Amino acid sequence: MKVEKVKVGIVGLGMVCYSHIDAYEAHPDSEVVAVCDLNEAQAKAVAEKYGISKYYTDYAEMLKDPEVNTVDITTPTFMHSAMTIQAAEAGKNISCEKPFCLTLEDGMAACEAAKKNNVSLMVGESYVFMSTIMKARELIDAGEIGKPTQIRERFGAWIEKEGVMSDRPVSENREWRMDSSKAGGNGFPWMFDHCVHFFSTAEYLMNDSKIKEVYSLKSDLTWMNDQQKHEVENSKMHLYGTNAAGDIPIMTWTYEDSACQGVWMRAEYLNGKYDPYTGFSVIVTGDKGMIEVLGEGGKGLKHEGKDAHLVLYRQDGSSEAFRFDEGGDEIWDSEVSYYSRAHRNQIFEFVDSLIEGREPSYNGIAGTRAVQSTMAAICSAKEDAPVKVAEVDDARYNK
Repeated sequence: MKVEKVKVGIVGLGMVCYSHIDAYEAHPDSEVVAVCDLNEAQAKAVAEKYGISKYYTDYAEMLKDPEVNTVDITTPTFMHSAMTIQAAEAGKNISCEKPFCLTLEDGMAACEAAKKNNVSLMVGESYVFMSTIMKARELIDAGEIGKPTQIRERFGAWIEKEGVMSDRPVSENREWRMDSSKAGGNGFPWMFDHCVHFFSTAEYLMNDSKIKEVYSLKSDLTWMNDQQKHEVENSKMHLYGTNAAGDIPIMTWTYEDSACQGVWMRAEYLNGKYDPYTGFSVIVTGDKGMIEVLGEGGKGLKHEGKDAHLVLYRQDGSSEAFRFDEGGDEIWDSEVSYYSRAHRNQIFEFVDSLIEGREPSYNGIAGTRAVQSTMAAICSAKEDAPVKVAEVDDARYNK
């Protein structure tokens, strides 16, 4: 739904909301006019921090606010679908954090509600809005590596900067991310929360070719049981959750374009701790060249002895490096700006789409598909066999 000014009410005032508020306040055509959280002290603190005049503890009451024409949902995953439907029925445009839904049925119901009520719906898939990833896509579109045919993604535990939350009134209770009933995953909550990132990036950098089949390798993770306090050298490390389901350290996949394939692997655990300084990258190989690009938490990429954020290797032997000096990241110990810049790019796209009256570049259907691909990966780990994405439904996933 096209608007002249985007006036936002944000619900769910955890770690992500701050990057969103900063982005809305930086865009000339948007402003945050209300915030909402079940914790009244939290809602009041965020409102005071940003000079926002209205705060709510009741989401339904915020939806009645006539000044609010857009809702930004940054709550835990299990609330996403119902809150999206409520906002749509209230006639509000919607930005919803990823993962978009816990079930495919819920995701499609939310998409249908947005369509029925003629409101815009964007899913916050921030990885495809990282400056490094967007530049990689630009180079691919320009034909610099020819036809992309292979992608390799490598990520692991992100290191949180010490004291980063000292100026943010945010709850330290993030245990819901390791609870499958709230975060999703059917025993693999970390994977559910993050695989939507990995698969969205994998399709974006493969010229939007859709993932067809996924094969996940499952392994035991008992070696990490003593590491779950998230404390490493005075920093906070966001580890993979251990549980009875085990771990998925490697995933491979094919695309609808049969010439293409991909692989994701967990960054290795070295010398008793994660190595956060190397390996957090994406490599895209084409028939005329290759791109290596740092992602969230990335460090250590070199070109001719100098730090780089993206390196392009051409078939003729030439190469070119790119840097994006955007101040690093406000949350992670990373050379690449994720929370600050990727979320801003994402919010700017959402606001621009509302002002221009067009579909946002990453909508509810795309968000639901990323969840379906993630479900396929989890089904594969449990079934110990390749799984076609199109054949995954809620019943099979929940077995």
